[in-house]
Amino acid sequence: MKAKKLILALLSGILLWLSWNPNGLPFLIFFAFVPLLVISDLLIGEGHKHSSGRAFCYSLIAFLIWNVGTTWWIFNSTGPGAIVTFILNSSFMAFVVAVWHFCRRKGIPEWLQPITLISFWMSFEFLHLNWDLTWPWLNLGNVFDSCVQYVQWYEFTGTFGGTLWILVSNFLIYYTIRFFNTQRKKAILYGIIFVLWIAVPIIVSVMMYHHYKNNLKHDNPVEAIIVQQNTEAYEEQFRMSNVEHTVRILDVAAPLATKNTQLVVTAESSISHTISANELLDKSYPADTYLYYGFTILDSLIAHRPDLNFILGLSTFETFTEEPDIVHLKREDGLYQAVHNSATCYNKYGVTDLYHKSRLVPGVEKMPFPKIFFFLEDLVINLGGPRTSLSPDTAQHAFNTTINDGTVKVGTVICYESAYGEIFSGFVKDGAQLMAVITNDAWWGDTPGYKQHFLFSRLRAVESRRTILRASNPGISAFIDESGDVHQATKYNTRVAIKQNVYPNDYLTFYTLHGDYLARIAVVFAAICLLWTLLLWGIKLFHKKQVIEVSD
Repeated sequence: MKAKKLILALLSGILLWLSWNPNGLPFLIFFAFVPLLVISDLLIGEGHKHSSGRAFCYSLIAFLIWNVGTTWWIFNSTGPGAIVTFILNSSFMAFVVAVWHFCRRKGIPEWLQPITLISFWMSFEFLHLNWDLTWPWLNLGNVFDSCVQYVQWYEFTGTFGGTLWILVSNFLIYYTIRFFNTQRKKAILYGIIFVLWIAVPIIVSVMMYHHYKNNLKHDNPVEAIIVQQNTEAYEEQFRMSNVEHTVRILDVAAPLATKNTQLVVTAESSISHTISANELLDKSYPADTYLYYGFTILDSLIAHRPDLNFILGLSTFETFTEEPDIVHLKREDGLYQAVHNSATCYNKYGVTDLYHKSRLVPGVEKMPFPKIFFFLEDLVINLGGPRTSLSPDTAQHAFNTTINDGTVKVGTVICYESAYGEIFSGFVKDGAQLMAVITNDAWWGDTPGYKQHFLFSRLRAVESRRTILRASNPGISAFIDESGDVHQATKYNTRVAIKQNVYPNDYLTFYTLHGDYLARIAVVFAAICLLWTLLLWGIKLFHKKQVIEVSD
């Protein structure tokens, strides 16, 4: 029996792994949880009092296969961080299954069991989007990022609609198999419901996709350039001066620029040496120094193309005379300094605004739970700046660019933030009519990591119905339209610029307005199911105690 459960755990892990992108078969995800459901049945049948712990162990095997098989490339940037990520993420997932199994064992009704696991899992994914150990890479709804024509309805539900779709599908298959030999008609009914549950959303989505494409009308095109400067991340990026980085940008962008070009988007940390945010905003920086002279070089092109707006990735710091509430260092001169991963809009008026990355990578840009682990602050991985956690922005805001004799608002998502639907929507709700995603995917090398990261932007385009200009060092850069289709995708590890007309859009989708409402509903259901279980458990313990007292 142990061998059977082990084989089922291995099967679940392999199905999850094979379903994942960039080269997976996404529809395998509709069956991947079924072996874990069967394992739970087998454990309940054995009647072991520690079966929840065994459910955890078998699930852990499956989820370790999935996590390591799909995100092994984390090793390229941090070996210890990769191991911690694999163990923690797999353990969190296994804990969800173990708690669900505990609820089953304590007697929650049959009809409530699917609702319980679905609400527990969606609550876990929601937590994973909103706490210090955030790692939403493997949230189930992301699996369809390579076939967005089948999930155009994400503009109403976001990726949590995909998670719900997947988990319900697994239960339908599970019940079809479970009742096939004993209640054939019931099994056939579940099978029919499964087919409809899969087919109807796909048919609706394909119809939405073609209707959107055929009826899309745009005015006021914006001629935009995306720069992929292809700078080696570990040494060259920090060895080159800010001037050299600026020259590298213009070497590929300037030949494409015309009198109609209005927007140039560069990658995350495209100008990588840390500069003062205070001086940039009040325009008091010494323009003739090597840290800032790159802006003077940009001015030379703007002088001939006065409508140009540059979206630039920067590393910036702020100084304070009094200790701020945000993450900071105290300098030898008595001032306090906060460091940011930033984006800016630069045009004929100079630096018009700054946005600091608000969702930071745990262990790389931020020490999780700093009030608890403050003594580990120096262990934050150093990627060229001060060895300290970065300080995030408090809200998303879009840049005002001077385009078409008016203003077009451009939201700029920085790297890891593109995995977060609500973060992305924050820019759109602030008025962003175009979206830029700027990132540096060079840390992982030529692995599935940068491809998976690229595909997230396709989902964000569908959720928000915004054209995305994705600038990546060293790739993939591309224009992604409002249906999630990719245009002019660049090759990895090439220095290149691409140009295309893009179109501002003011439409606000249901998901943009309401965010991850499905997950919030799931949290409520999860609390109800857990309380129900604890109540049943308490009643059983009470009756057991009464029986013992009577027998005595």
